[in-house]
Amino acid sequence: MLPEHRLAVLLHQVKQGQISSCLYHNTETSPSLYQNHTCDRSNFPLNTFVELSKHDGEVWQVVFSHDGSRLASCGSDGTVIIYEVGSFEVLHTLADHEAGVCSVAWSPDDSMIVTCSMDKRARLWNTHVSP
Repeated sequence: MLPEHRLAVLLHQVKQGQISSCLYHNTETSPSLYQNHTCDRSNFPLNTFVELSKHDGEVWQVVFSHDGSRLASCGSDGTVIIYEVGSFEVLHTLADHEAGVCSVAWSPDDSMIVTCSMDKRARLWNTHVSP
């Protein structure tokens, strides 16, 4: 027996694969299954919208939360800064690493963040409570 909604799941995976392989993906519309998906390079945004100046060094990575309401940045100063998207006000500054933070990732429900640092430690943070 096939699992329920198996065809829909497979079609969704095909669309996600097309989006993942699109070098200049810049649209919210779902790709068509009738043709290969590509976004035009000339439509890719090139203007700076906001400059993240709260870090004391280089910014190494920025990642939006899954719901798009928050943005986390990390970098050479060993901190992770969580901003509210829209106003770009700082919601939280996570600073417990002894070296630069190389990577940050949101949990699927956006309640937690995991950080990996050059101090060879990974930390798990609650994103709704200040540390």
